[in-house]
Amino acid sequence: MPTPVGSPISPDTVDRSMDLDTINITATIPPTATSTSATTRATDNRALLPLRTLIVDNYDSYTFNLLQLFDEDQLKNVVVIRNDQFQWPVFEQEILPYFDQIILSPGPGRPERTQDFGICTQILQTSHIPVFGVCLGHQGLGWTHGAAVTYGPEPVHGQIANIKHDNSGIFQGLPQEFEAVRYHSLVIQENDLPDTLVATAWCHSFPLIAADNLSNGSVHISNVDRVLGSKVLMGLRHKTLPHHGVQFHPESICTQYGKRMMANFFSIATEFYADQDRLDQALIIPDYIHRLSVIPTESTVAHTVPSPHHSLKKKSSPYSLLIQALDPSVFPAPEKVFSSLFLTGPRSKAASWWLDSARQPHPMARFSFMGGVETRSAHVQDSIVPGSTQAVIQYSTLHKEVFVRRYHDQTPESPMSVKLDDGSSGTFWDWISNVMAEFGKDNVETTVEGPNGEPRSFDSVPFDFFAGMVGYLGYEMKRESLEGYHTPVEQECRCLGHSDDKSPCSCDCVKQPDASFVLATQAVVFDHVDRRVYVLGVVNNQPGRVLDGVGGSIGFDSWEDCRNWIQDVSRSIVHLALDDSPTFNRRNSTLTGPLSHAGKSEPYLIKQRHRRQSSAGLLSPFKVDVTERDYLRAIQDSLDYIHEGESYELCLTTQFRAKVPLYQQVEDKDQHVHGDPAFDLYRILRKLNPAPFSAFLSLPTAADEPVLAQGYRHGRVPDVENELVSKLIILSSSPERFLKIGQRPDDEETTDDTSRTVEMKPIKGTVAVAKGCFCKEDEGCGVEEQEGDSADHTQDEDEDNTPGIYGTVRDRCAEARRREDKSRVDSLSKNIKERAENLMIVDLIRNDLAHVCKAKSVRVPYLMHVESYETVHQLVTTVRGELFDHVDNTQAVRACFPPGSMTGAPKLRSVQLLDSLEHHVRRGIYSGCLGYIGIPAVATPSQRSIDSETKARVRSAADLSVVIRTAVLSVEPQEDKEGQTLLVGDLSVGAGGALTILSDANEEWREVLLKSRSVVPSMSDQRKFGIDREIAAKLASKYDVGREVEARQWIETVIDEPFPYEGFQQSLKDGVILCKLMNVLIPGFIKIKSSKMPFVQMENIARFLEGCEKLGCPKHDLFQTIDLYENKNPGQVVDAIWSLSRHAAKAGCDTPILGPKLSDKHEVEFSEEVLNAGKAVINTYQYGYSGGANLSGQRSGRREIGGVDPGRTRSP
Repeated sequence: MPTPVGSPISPDTVDRSMDLDTINITATIPPTATSTSATTRATDNRALLPLRTLIVDNYDSYTFNLLQLFDEDQLKNVVVIRNDQFQWPVFEQEILPYFDQIILSPGPGRPERTQDFGICTQILQTSHIPVFGVCLGHQGLGWTHGAAVTYGPEPVHGQIANIKHDNSGIFQGLPQEFEAVRYHSLVIQENDLPDTLVATAWCHSFPLIAADNLSNGSVHISNVDRVLGSKVLMGLRHKTLPHHGVQFHPESICTQYGKRMMANFFSIATEFYADQDRLDQALIIPDYIHRLSVIPTESTVAHTVPSPHHSLKKKSSPYSLLIQALDPSVFPAPEKVFSSLFLTGPRSKAASWWLDSARQPHPMARFSFMGGVETRSAHVQDSIVPGSTQAVIQYSTLHKEVFVRRYHDQTPESPMSVKLDDGSSGTFWDWISNVMAEFGKDNVETTVEGPNGEPRSFDSVPFDFFAGMVGYLGYEMKRESLEGYHTPVEQECRCLGHSDDKSPCSCDCVKQPDASFVLATQAVVFDHVDRRVYVLGVVNNQPGRVLDGVGGSIGFDSWEDCRNWIQDVSRSIVHLALDDSPTFNRRNSTLTGPLSHAGKSEPYLIKQRHRRQSSAGLLSPFKVDVTERDYLRAIQDSLDYIHEGESYELCLTTQFRAKVPLYQQVEDKDQHVHGDPAFDLYRILRKLNPAPFSAFLSLPTAADEPVLAQGYRHGRVPDVENELVSKLIILSSSPERFLKIGQRPDDEETTDDTSRTVEMKPIKGTVAVAKGCFCKEDEGCGVEEQEGDSADHTQDEDEDNTPGIYGTVRDRCAEARRREDKSRVDSLSKNIKERAENLMIVDLIRNDLAHVCKAKSVRVPYLMHVESYETVHQLVTTVRGELFDHVDNTQAVRACFPPGSMTGAPKLRSVQLLDSLEHHVRRGIYSGCLGYIGIPAVATPSQRSIDSETKARVRSAADLSVVIRTAVLSVEPQEDKEGQTLLVGDLSVGAGGALTILSDANEEWREVLLKSRSVVPSMSDQRKFGIDREIAAKLASKYDVGREVEARQWIETVIDEPFPYEGFQQSLKDGVILCKLMNVLIPGFIKIKSSKMPFVQMENIARFLEGCEKLGCPKHDLFQTIDLYENKNPGQVVDAIWSLSRHAAKAGCDTPILGPKLSDKHEVEFSEEVLNAGKAVINTYQYGYSGGANLSGQRSGRREIGGVDPGRTRSP
């Protein structure tokens, strides 16, 4: 065996006298292997071999970041396999002989467990070739050679340590105290090392250090007041075998000298083979071994990826695209355009969508896209504009069933059901790739025209969405994107509706599909920067051509039809731009109050009270999937998993749910045909919490099909034309981009116009924006903290009538508010826990992109920047890479799905743990992604000003957001007891948080409430229902949800039965519960009448109030009938119940008491002489001397009441 490289140093020689108060280290991000003049490599005079490297992936989410540590030419000889991809005999005989060195990746779990470490144990036991173990690989190296794996002083994940080393082997030539990122709970104990192993690196267990500033790549680390902890082993090597390991992660974005360590490993291997005549051999890896790699080097799916260039000699494309730019002076409000042209009603099976850049201005919110299956004319009343053929697609992973419904001439056809097999179309991802590949075979040739039809250059079009798939991929699509994931039996669908006998279906697979898209072939685009509007449509040049997988043709049947649609839509947009009416189209409104219209229908929406920002207030009337206690228990279980090394980070979530009555059918079938009740909610959401990735999607579901709906919804088959339609409606205000594919961003220089850049922007770390009053205790500016208010109140800050910089009370309050907000931002940017969470997800995303991008192209231009939104500040990172030529947009999305910020790391193990932690409750759309996957487009030959032999550039894009800050409405028609058809929405809002070992359970629960608050108040705030703002604020300040809960519990205890509904006011509205209560307190006092007639219900309430007075409740403690029946004053209703409990007990009722017991009346008796003596004094001070008119207006002057006026002279 060769002589080991380097020699260990004694731990006693490690310098312990370093200054720990302030350590300044310059780190380049991404890390580079900067050399030092004082050290040299062991092989400076020997060329490194073109070594063949095998990376064994232990199902970690950081494995592929190791590829960034290789040189470009070295990557050609790298293969990655899973640790269970082959049985050991097969691997030993057919795989191992083709490699010169092996890297054992990080991973979850313990090396002692075969399911965690796989074939890595046998590699270390039997292989004498060079091995480099990282994290789990390092622990496995130690354990295999006789060391013990134990718990470290504390789990450390996503935190920076300063590494000391012996300057040998892997650490040859590295400076002392370099920075490295740690992700581990378990360690190898140095004092238990066998004689065959040598410690090579250490750190101290004070991991809680954070970079104050990462600008310009410079890291300043402050360890002020930190205590030096115990020493932890960070590196080891075998004395005789070329086996080396490091506990930290050299591949992390914040680890220094990662490339130098990899180069040192190559040097070790080169030295190892020095005596084996291998220095001049250039061995290569056979192609069939390369094809076994987890990273495919060529397409393995039977579809075509668009070429980055389009040959001019090709035949004409079967599809063409026409884009018309409107006049720059035409730019109406997008909300008005969408509600007027595309918004559909509760009886329409047509889909509508709006990818809405609601937050303006914002660097990620330049474009808004909208469209729908139906298009109405804004300049011709009740006119439908003939549109293109489009399709709505939905998919269930459990049944592997795709439903496709085409819309020809805007008329829905019967849906087509496609069962996916296990072949090339075995997953929905492959199905989408195949459909989109039909457009990519001969790229869509694009014609661009100006306002008057003049030709424009294709390069002048600033956006990359040219129609395509618009919709969402739900979290459960993980079942088909995560290699190694198996659906737990608890999640299997037990509904028989998808079997051959066509039994009734009522499962979530239909109500909320795992994925749903509109295959859009027409759209309107808003450029918010240049303030331009574009209208586009896709023409099918071969109308009889059937699009594979869709079952029919797609697009406009002719150029004439496309031009007519574009011209009609353009005229409507111009008409709306010239229209001075309010932004919202009132004929579509479903609100009550000032925003309402006259109609015969019941209100769509419940008027819900304005609630305080507290835990209890937030949850009422919303009901959370788990109680606070259960969520805290799940947090503790998560932390236990992290402590055991099963995960570095877990993103635990839950959902808030409520039922929302949206619509009651009326005799006039024409009412609300166009209005969409959920759109009113979305308008509120985008106003109160605008975000760069806001979206509104209204998608019909397959639940209305007779084949699925037989026996569905109370046994009725919805087969009439005016039937209300089941829909899935998404109202999103997401601030987080999941993934974007397109041209390289403007902030990066490039000479390559063919690259497809993929960008991801994970968000980890959230704090609330400072709002409300920040005055001193002895001041008060009158500013109340309310959702949607400006934090700065600039209308008052311009006052300068008081001397001084901050003269007025409002000025001082605003300045204090700004200081507080800045303090929160600074605290977030330096928060150790938040930075650790963000770093873990950044490294995870780099790993995901390395599956589909050129490894050397993956980069992090912006690391942990604070971005501010209307209600929160968030810690955001940008990660980019250049896609392989053979990877299409759908495959790129699949490789990164589900979003790492919603799972944790390692992704696969974290998802499996979260399944059980969340009790296998389906997340649905929440935690998935939403947006578009566009078709590839190229300039038409007539618009190319290039030589005929030149190839034209193809533009293809995708842009999806993470589904957070989002409300999901599953809307279904139902029948009440009287046979009336109701449209009821199951409203859900998801929220969660990333858990690390630093997490505080109570703080995590509060963060969940904060995140949901940005959506939940928008769904329930009564200001938008026409209640005056000042009144709402007064009600909010008086209302106490805790008192409501106690009042409810008191009533249920007295009448010995639960409330019939979730809502407090809703349960009391008909007066029945109140009458039952009064009959317990005063037996037989009320004859209860149960009726839906309003006057009967109000009579019940009036009789209850009479009983309250009979028991001694003063009138000022009670409420008026209208306060309860119309929810005018919910606080007074609660106060009346509290008063009743006390007065009933005082009257002798054997019932509990709310609040303090009433005291007995204190009476004092005075003699007649004492009373007469005080009359003059009382009259003097009570009535005074002021004169004035009496009620009759006939007498003025001083009044003589109850005695002689002391100011009047008595007659003799």
